[in-house]
Amino acid sequence: MNDKRRLTDSPALALALSTLTAGALATGGLACSLIVERRGEQCNADADCARFDDAVCDVAERVCVPASSGPGGGGVTPADCAATDKPIAEIAGDITEDFTLRCGLDYLLEGQVNVTAGATLTVEKGTTIRGDINPQAPAVLVVHPGSKLIAVGTKDEPIVFTSGKAPEDRRPGDWGGVILLGNARINHVDGEGNHVPGQIEGLTNGGQYGGIDDNDSSGTLKYVRIEYSGVKIAPNNEINGLTLGGVGRGTIIDFVQVRHVSDDCFEFFGGTVNAKHLACQYSGDDAFDWDYGYRGKLQFLVAQQDPGVAEETNGFEGDNDPLALTPAPEPRSEPTIYNATLCGKGVDLDKEQYGILLRRSTRATIVNTIVTGFESGLDVRDPETVPNVSSSIFSNLVNDFAFAEVSDGTGPLADDDGGFDEIELLSDPDRKNQAVDPGIQGCFDPSAPVFGPVKSLTENAATPTGDFFDPGAAFVGAFRDADDTWATSGKWAEWSAN
Repeated sequence: MNDKRRLTDSPALALALSTLTAGALATGGLACSLIVERRGEQCNADADCARFDDAVCDVAERVCVPASSGPGGGGVTPADCAATDKPIAEIAGDITEDFTLRCGLDYLLEGQVNVTAGATLTVEKGTTIRGDINPQAPAVLVVHPGSKLIAVGTKDEPIVFTSGKAPEDRRPGDWGGVILLGNARINHVDGEGNHVPGQIEGLTNGGQYGGIDDNDSSGTLKYVRIEYSGVKIAPNNEINGLTLGGVGRGTIIDFVQVRHVSDDCFEFFGGTVNAKHLACQYSGDDAFDWDYGYRGKLQFLVAQQDPGVAEETNGFEGDNDPLALTPAPEPRSEPTIYNATLCGKGVDLDKEQYGILLRRSTRATIVNTIVTGFESGLDVRDPETVPNVSSSIFSNLVNDFAFAEVSDGTGPLADDDGGFDEIELLSDPDRKNQAVDPGIQGCFDPSAPVFGPVKSLTENAATPTGDFFDPGAAFVGAFRDADDTWATSGKWAEWSAN
């Protein structure tokens, strides 16, 4: 294994190393100047300087210096971001000041790493962060309210959060995941109905979220992949691939893939964050999950479910408050979703899987969505749940639209919504839903998927409206046609059966 150097053994060291760049002499640059002037850190190669952020070996002087000094400065060579065998630096504990992860290193998260209020963690494009394998203390990155994660990759130089195991040994649940917590409103209430901060699931140490600022920013995630994550702390208490708790609409989420996760790919706990171009492959639970008053906007979502998971997993699963309180606490969960392609398991299993499961008083507007390969398209539970599904296509294994529930029915035929008729809702001509084959050739192919239809599905499609949505996406599904490859081109997203 590569040489491993701990970056955050102490807050003082973390602060010094976080700003070790040329010109930063007032703070972290001091650490570098001590090394250079005292010759306290001898080196023969860049790997010997891996413990220092943005430092390389001056081969002429045999001493660690800032990489940003550039080539030609006494033999300094810049960090090799394209290297296949980078030095590994360990990260543990709290990040209390601005800190940058450089692409010339790989990083190993140890236990719960917290970005605390007031700090910004920046990750350079092309950087890989691995989660340490420790069931007693799962690796998880937690960005707390008042802090930010700036992780901006590119289509071909993504930022990857992955397992600490060798590639051939990686499996869902190897490590925790990424958790963003913000100050936007949620509807978590105490036993007396008073609004209180939420406690995010999956953590036993800290994790409060939610406030009053719906425009709050937790940073930017763009061209990011999160894989082999998801740890169960207790029943119904798991870490998802990407967890967003009380995250505000000032946050930017675009081109993010979660794959091979043991729980949900994406879960939104309240908040108002908007997101585009989200891809989910092979989740152990739901692809996209929301509750506690989530009111954001989502566009261009694709999910592919794992046929090897014989559990009650769904494409969309929406709740308001999981305790199903009456009256439903406000603000009510009410996301608006345009242009999604939800590919189910494609095989009939013992337990039900729904393309869209809505319950516990949630509201939702879902438009231009393809739901295919599930047992059934839509299930509404609880009388206070309010669905608004239109201009969508359903093509499923048992019932395209929904099971025909009856008052004395059992299992999926049980009336669990006070007589609400899902089939009547989806069949309403004014809603322009269709029960037809969408004509997608590779929806269920795990290694070389083709998510777009042979022909653009513009019939009965709606034109997205509002400042966030792309008005040009007046077609059903997340892809205009088979030549629309936003989720399968470049290196930012990977697709495989394991």
